[in-house]
Amino acid sequence: MLRQICSFTSQKGVAASVRCLGTKADIDRNVSDFRQGKYDKVPNPEHLEHFRKRTHQDTISDSQKEINPKDGYNLPHPIWKDVEVNSVTITHKEPVGFVDNLAYYNVQLLRKSFDIFSGFSVGKRSEKKWIQRIVFLETVAGVPGMVAAMVRHLNSLRRMKRDYGWIHTLLEEAENERMHLMTALQIKQPSWFFRMCVLLAQGSFVSMFSVSYLMSPRFCHRFVGYLEEEAVKTYTKCLEDIDGSVLKHWNTTAAPDIAINYWKLSENANMRDVILAIRADEAHHRTVNHTLGSLKTDETNPYMPGK
Repeated sequence: MLRQICSFTSQKGVAASVRCLGTKADIDRNVSDFRQGKYDKVPNPEHLEHFRKRTHQDTISDSQKEINPKDGYNLPHPIWKDVEVNSVTITHKEPVGFVDNLAYYNVQLLRKSFDIFSGFSVGKRSEKKWIQRIVFLETVAGVPGMVAAMVRHLNSLRRMKRDYGWIHTLLEEAENERMHLMTALQIKQPSWFFRMCVLLAQGSFVSMFSVSYLMSPRFCHRFVGYLEEEAVKTYTKCLEDIDGSVLKHWNTTAAPDIAINYWKLSENANMRDVILAIRADEAHHRTVNHTLGSLKTDETNPYMPGK
């Protein structure tokens, strides 16, 4: 958007053209157009000279050729089929050894403490309790992936060694958890007191998880793996309440646009479809983190981007 083509004649008399940076006026005009919704689509990479030439096997689909900058999500992530979201089950990896047991019992302690502190396990469940639970948990769930990716990124720079493909998977997880939060916020905005609790919890958790990851990546990935096991249980219980009476109206509540765009849901998708997709994400994170927790830090990540 901000580049221009400038022509000039070289000292040898050969005509040439170069890309010139836009002027301040160009920048201001483009920013103004973008804010008014008059933005260009992201161009097809095949049309950019600095991208490699693609073969017929590498061609991108029509849906990917033009991405709206305000609606597009650049980090790859799984798009689930109906059979996949409906086949998620509650599973548990038995802890083996001191590190696994430490991670497991820490998760159990946090789970029970949060249930009591939030009042979720006291009295009848309601939509308000569910929204508060989902929003709070997702503000914390987005931390591990980002912290782990940052630590590995800095470690790779400092040691001047490759990362073995872990960073992209960790960033995808962090982004995915953040999208869970963005979706839940479309239903209800939390109070200022709730936001303060989130601020305190996130600050504490970021500090503790950062130190823990520096000390033992295995412990942290196993911890997240067990945390995701609990997340699958939570969203399974949520689906039971949707099919029951507590959240019965979510069967007819339209899915937020942000969820439809992110998970490529049908236009008539409802909140039950959203919860199914979120639960599938959590089950995926459960598998990924238990796998990473079983690998050495210098072994290759078996998960390709978006897989």
